[in-house]
Amino acid sequence: MMSRFLSLFYSLSLSLLPSFFLSLSLSFSLFLVSCQEQTSQTGHRIIAAAVRALLDKAYAEVDYPIYRAELLKLEAIVTQEQKNTPVPLQPKTAEMLGYLRTAGEILRWQTEQNTSASSSANDRFVQGWIEQYPFLSAAVGALTSDIFDGQTAVTLLWDKTNAVLPEFQVKSRPL
Repeated sequence: MMSRFLSLFYSLSLSLLPSFFLSLSLSFSLFLVSCQEQTSQTGHRIIAAAVRALLDKAYAEVDYPIYRAELLKLEAIVTQEQKNTPVPLQPKTAEMLGYLRTAGEILRWQTEQNTSASSSANDRFVQGWIEQYPFLSAAVGALTSDIFDGQTAVTLLWDKTNAVLPEFQVKSRPL
């Protein structure tokens, strides 16, 4: 009786052995795939640090060439890290870049106008910036009535950028 049981057990184990090894190899393969380096979703942190560095320099009243160079560095970082940024934050990155690029346009415009303060609110560039960002209308009349104050405008744009940055902080999940 015992030999019959052992014989049955032996034949059953021989038939299950290939299945066992197949499942073991499949499990090991899945383990290796899961251990491979996966794309990190921390691009937003790198972008946020680069934006913060640009804003720190901008608030320190840099001139246009320096601002432009820093903006180009930021754009390169965004291009590189956008794929590593969580999808919900990607539009916020574009929003910040829009503000910072417009600030760059205003600084360039001021440099070309050879003025640091103002121009007519009826200027076509001024009208375009106000159409794009209505909050820039606060720069009209900031110093003199019906005059667009460029420095007020860039500060407003930098402040808007700064207001978006907290959204790039990732909160810890509760345990």
